[in-house]
Amino acid sequence: MLNRKLSAIVLGVGAVGLTIGTGVCRGDNDQPLVLNTYEVTGSHIPRAETAGLVPLASYSRADIERSGARTISEFFRDSVFNAAGTVDEQFTQGFAPNSASINLRGLGVNRTLVLLDGRRLPIYPFAENGFESFVDINAIPLAAIERIEVLKDGASAVYGADAVAGVVNLITRKNMEGFDGAVHGGISGEGDGEEGRLSAVFGRRWEGTNATVGFDFLKRQEVMARDRDITASANGPIDDRSLLGRPGTIIPLSSGLPQADSRCPADRLISQGPATFCGYDFAPAVTLIPETQRIGLFGSLEHELSEDWTLFARAFFNQVESERDLAPTNNAPDLFFVPGDNPTNPLGEDIVVLYRLEELGVRRDEFTTRAYQFVGGLNGYLGEWEWEFAGGYGRVDAETRGVNGYAAAADLQDAVFDGSLNLFGDSRTFDADSVSYTTRRDGRSEIWFADAKVNGTAFQWDGKAVLMAAGLELRREEFYDRFDDRTAAGEILGIGGTSAEGDRDLQSAYVEFSVPFTDTLEFQLAGRFDHYSDFGNTFNPKLGVRWQAMDNLVLRASTGTGFKAPALHELYSGEIQSFDSVVDSGVLVSDVEVTSTGNEDLEAEESRSVNLGLVWDLTSAWNIGLGAWYIKNENAVVNDPQNVINNEASLPGLVTRNDAGDVVAIRSPFLNVAGQKLWGIDFDSGVKWNNEGVGDFRLGLTVSYLGSFKEESIEGSGFEERAGEDGRPHVRGRAELAWERGHYGASVGLNYVGGYDRPEADDSIDSWTTVDTQFNWMPSGLPGGTVSVGILNVFDEEPPEDPFLEGWPFINRALHNARGRFFYLNFRYAYDE
Repeated sequence: MLNRKLSAIVLGVGAVGLTIGTGVCRGDNDQPLVLNTYEVTGSHIPRAETAGLVPLASYSRADIERSGARTISEFFRDSVFNAAGTVDEQFTQGFAPNSASINLRGLGVNRTLVLLDGRRLPIYPFAENGFESFVDINAIPLAAIERIEVLKDGASAVYGADAVAGVVNLITRKNMEGFDGAVHGGISGEGDGEEGRLSAVFGRRWEGTNATVGFDFLKRQEVMARDRDITASANGPIDDRSLLGRPGTIIPLSSGLPQADSRCPADRLISQGPATFCGYDFAPAVTLIPETQRIGLFGSLEHELSEDWTLFARAFFNQVESERDLAPTNNAPDLFFVPGDNPTNPLGEDIVVLYRLEELGVRRDEFTTRAYQFVGGLNGYLGEWEWEFAGGYGRVDAETRGVNGYAAAADLQDAVFDGSLNLFGDSRTFDADSVSYTTRRDGRSEIWFADAKVNGTAFQWDGKAVLMAAGLELRREEFYDRFDDRTAAGEILGIGGTSAEGDRDLQSAYVEFSVPFTDTLEFQLAGRFDHYSDFGNTFNPKLGVRWQAMDNLVLRASTGTGFKAPALHELYSGEIQSFDSVVDSGVLVSDVEVTSTGNEDLEAEESRSVNLGLVWDLTSAWNIGLGAWYIKNENAVVNDPQNVINNEASLPGLVTRNDAGDVVAIRSPFLNVAGQKLWGIDFDSGVKWNNEGVGDFRLGLTVSYLGSFKEESIEGSGFEERAGEDGRPHVRGRAELAWERGHYGASVGLNYVGGYDRPEADDSIDSWTTVDTQFNWMPSGLPGGTVSVGILNVFDEEPPEDPFLEGWPFINRALHNARGRFFYLNFRYAYDE
């Protein structure tokens, strides 16, 4: 019964991971031998054999430690399946600062489902790119994670919406008996970006009860763009300097021809035909990696009420605080009007002025995110059936405060009128405090859920057990994203956006069967029905097969449908203004006003996936895995200003141009117009060996190849190939060699990100290869202690330039990192009771 009780405990806290079950076989001495059973991500049915059932990549606690990562997003930055890269704290100018996301297969962060112990988390209240809903993976303390599983297949038949590209399941530490603590310090090769981390986890069991608690604290200093060669200036491989500088640019209303202020230095003059502008290099003032502080608390409690009943609870809290600097704001689109009779006017006629308000200082924003989640329930056995009832609540609060450099356009215009703000002379005496304004943006995302599930033997068929799992889920989701009144009204320079909020209820039912057709052939049949209060019903089936072709060879295949419900941000977002760079007729155009809006008439995206693969143990020490996959996604939601430009003729009225034909504004609503068809191949291999007198070695290689990514940006326009283009490299790979001998160990990892093309700019982006290394020492006088010294990006490889992605900072921040070489020292002490 002990194995049965342990299985109930682990499954009870929702772990979609290792569980110990009740299956038995007999050895040569006819004594029962317990077979461990596993409930893997991608199936609700625990079983003894998991190899090849689903295309799953699993990373242990040791893998995480060896990577040198301090957050979950840092661990996924080098994942080959995170095809288009990770949006993280490098995106200091983004819509969702202070957060991080995952983008499996490059289909978008909103098409990867992120779970914690097999259950959903609340979305981040601020959408990425203004519209893509996602789970902030940095809201989970890294010290709380026991292992990470990545399902490389669509899974809507098992988990419901959003599992189009795959599933990431973060499995927490529980049932721990002992202590695991670590202290960490690091610094970049440039002497900045210093960080320190302290974590500890403690677990104890007594009288049928286990409690596991821990914390994770991280403090990191900023890295400024001016301190890296590639990002130090906006005038780099292309000139992406702003046209709004100080001194400013004067536009006489009589001629409408911009002309730079006569005081503008020659090296800042920018000419566009007959017009001249006094440009501004904003890059030196911008934070590249923000100063950050994280504190996470977590715990789990399990109590055996009886031999077959277990009560459980699990909770975490995580707070992230950071701040960023941006260049002083400009006055676009509210250009200052200076009448001809104003004593500061140098021309004596009515003019408007493009101007950079250095008088206000840099814009400084402070961000705080607080995430909470609680799950509690009861599980046990009824005969040979395992059951569980659970409920919980999760919440993410996010707030942004613009504490410096912001002011209302009208207040500044009044200062121009009364002469206290002199745009053409010495304005050092200007009282910035008299017009300064603290902006506010507050968001909240909440999720309430309850579920019930069972699994066991449904019936016998031809002498074999047909296993079954079934469940019901109820969920409510709410969010809001609110700006202060003056910001929402568009009165404040340098920031824009309107408030949004929405909610939905949903009910789901699922069933799954494992049918052993023969001793070596197993079928997986699954189906799930979901009812959404805001768009209706959907049913998604899946068929899978696993064939043990030989003792050391497993073949698998699966096909199923999937869907992505319209995100609450896509449905209910108000107007969001930003100033972006787009490519128009092969020319990069900066400072284009983009307005994104929600659309309550959106429909669900629908997808179909096919997955084939094998797992082959060539020897007891050498195995390989090979998988091929295909995804077709229809009715995809698009909100991309570049897409609007590329399809301007099919989307009339969304692009505004001036008399010269230049793009000045784009309206980019959410539309169900796009489609994607993509396929690829995944390969992994691992081998281990021992050299007597030298030590034990492990060599691993993982490669993901994107064969095709065809996208139809507007329905009926035809599919265009995007693989190897626009931030979707054909190949990503990672190799790692690890060595251990006695009290010493070392590892070397190689990360490869393939190159890709920018066809709209007739440009090619180079590949990027970095090397990480770590050396470990386990002192003989301190059992359980480990000292680790490591270097990330050993050779200080600078990221390749990608100037046409978004202009400055001239790199693809999702795939590459401008931090450079990074040194760290870590001490870990652990023991088991």
